[in-house]
Amino acid sequence: MSYINEALRKVQKEKESGYVAYKSIVSAPGKELNRPSKWSSIIGLLTVLFFATGIIVLIYWLEYKKMPAKAPQQSAPLAIVIPAEPQPVNEMPAESTRVPVLKTKKAPPEIKVEPEKVDAKTLYAQALKKQKEGNLVKARNLYRKVLKIDPQNIQALNNLGVIHMKNKDYKKAIMRFNDAINIKHDYTDAHYNLACLYAQKDDVPQSLFYLKNAVRFNPEVRKWAGNDGDLRVMADLPEFKKLLEKK
Repeated sequence: MSYINEALRKVQKEKESGYVAYKSIVSAPGKELNRPSKWSSIIGLLTVLFFATGIIVLIYWLEYKKMPAKAPQQSAPLAIVIPAEPQPVNEMPAESTRVPVLKTKKAPPEIKVEPEKVDAKTLYAQALKKQKEGNLVKARNLYRKVLKIDPQNIQALNNLGVIHMKNKDYKKAIMRFNDAINIKHDYTDAHYNLACLYAQKDDVPQSLFYLKNAVRFNPEVRKWAGNDGDLRVMADLPEFKKLLEKK
């Protein structure tokens, strides 16, 4: 730009110098003025302007050459827009949206099927069989089951007393025999078994007492007593002999 300014100043100075030259010329009276032609001034001005323009163009061309070459501008690749799949719109707000819970029906209460009640007579037959086989534990348990079904079963009470007596558990045996007698006071078997129990305990008076009851309720007891080893302890007693005599 400094070259341009200098060129303009030069043109301005030349223009001013021309005016000064004209002012210094004073026409004398009666003499014709010696003036430069109008076309010469115009041509000179155009020459200066042309020269100035060339300088300006030259300056711009030199500045352009000094500038670094710019890399060709690459256009950015066009982005490929993939349309998003439409999403379902919830009718209810997110806060009130509830996840459905599969409700399972409650299973009906289990129906407990009770085992068929075994007849007391059947259990008694099984217990009696085990007793005769010598399986006293099994027989005892079966008699107890019978009594749970039928607490008034005097045969089961009597036979359970016999098992306790064989096991020398006299206290329990007496209780079972008395239970049977309380249900049926003239139950012969219970009286007779008490007579045998007290004979084993050497309690002769108690043994004779229950033996007399048994004979009174059933005279056939005399035959049982004559052959029963539990009653041998009283074999020599006159009262025992008299009790066994037939009337």
